[in-house]
Amino acid sequence: MSADALELVFTGSAVLGTALLLLSSIGGGMHVRIRVPVHMPRVRVPFLRVTRTDDATAMPVLLGFLAMFGIGGLFGAVAFGFGPAGRTAVALAFGAFGAGVAFAIFAALRRAEGHEPTALRDLVGRKARVTVSIGERGHGTVALTYDGALQTLPATARTPIARGREVEILGVHGMAVTVRSLPPP
Repeated sequence: MSADALELVFTGSAVLGTALLLLSSIGGGMHVRIRVPVHMPRVRVPFLRVTRTDDATAMPVLLGFLAMFGIGGLFGAVAFGFGPAGRTAVALAFGAFGAGVAFAIFAALRRAEGHEPTALRDLVGRKARVTVSIGERGHGTVALTYDGALQTLPATARTPIARGREVEILGVHGMAVTVRSLPPP
């Protein structure tokens, strides 16, 4: 490959990789799906996940490699004056470094993610306390602690329940819960 063509490859990969990496970091809500007609084998690597419902965290690693590959190839020519083989070796080393840095960053971010929030249907069977009396029409409010915070939910019941009474959650309807009074301790 000629020196001009190699420089074009390095410049293109540096510009494309860097631009896509920047766009992927600021465009968190944008999703672009690219369908590739080639079946890729599944490789299990810790902290890298590619599922149908999640974002592919392998993409920043690939873009980090691409950007640093191009930068390394250009750096190998300017700083060291290497020929095509030397420039390619420097480009591969820079690309591996860029992929490693992206992998380390996303591994740390994956470990820092919180757990999935509690679904309201998971509250069935829990105890709560009535904060606004549930009257004859059966509407009031209950409070309980879940996901580390005090939550207040609208509640309905078949019978009136006084404020301060402990209740058990029987079901969930939208954002409201159905409760029944528990006997006093």
